[in-house]
Amino acid sequence: MSIKVVAITPVYNETAEMIVKFINGMDEVRAELAALGVDFSHFLLNDGALHLPEVMEEVDVLVKHKKNLGLATTLVDGYEAVLALEMPPDIIIRLDCQEHDPWKIISIVDSFLRSSARAIFLPVWYWTGGENRPMQKDIMRIMVEFCANLSPINIEVVLSIYNQKFPLGYQAFGADFLREIFPSLKKGLDIFQDKFNKPATWGFDLLAMLLAAKFNPETVDFMFGGWSKPWVENRGPEKITAQQERARCMIDVAKELGCR
Repeated sequence: MSIKVVAITPVYNETAEMIVKFINGMDEVRAELAALGVDFSHFLLNDGALHLPEVMEEVDVLVKHKKNLGLATTLVDGYEAVLALEMPPDIIIRLDCQEHDPWKIISIVDSFLRSSARAIFLPVWYWTGGENRPMQKDIMRIMVEFCANLSPINIEVVLSIYNQKFPLGYQAFGADFLREIFPSLKKGLDIFQDKFNKPATWGFDLLAMLLAAKFNPETVDFMFGGWSKPWVENRGPEKITAQQERARCMIDVAKELGCR
């Protein structure tokens, strides 16, 4: 049976060099998947990207924003566009070019084929040279703790782990499952706007996890996404505090969508 997989990558302030390196990695993954009989496509979501015009001929762009609208809106537009493709995929993967390993896609596809998973989330661990790496068993323990506290929502546990221990933007969905939760994802942006009088930009991946846990928790799985060197501007104390507050706002949105 042929499996069709589509991956999407939002881009805004990544450098041209970073995008090109990532695209090259995706090309290698495509060749590997083709040998396994998997039909794989990859698209960029252009959120007013600063450097994308320099590499336009090398990529397929599914969403084109003339100006930056923020990550949440870009992902909603991207998911909507993928679900509307003439030949919709079986599996939809969202990953970033700054911190996510394209080769994990092969393991993601294998996991979907060998298990009952309908949503897989891949936390990455920020690590820089000279620091001690945590042991894999400790990372797994944190992942299990996080998953166990998504439904019902244990706010303090979720906030202490989400993007504090590791970011969770590397996500994969069975297409049918994404169709189930997509109306709520899209409605969440409207709720955020009405509730906080500003558009949602960051924390959309947390909303996706909370909705997945609400709709079908027994088919939600986690897989270690690997190591990533953090962008310095993402690790300052002010940025970390701001991200935690935005995450708390997204939990409020999830509760209005019926998450407990």
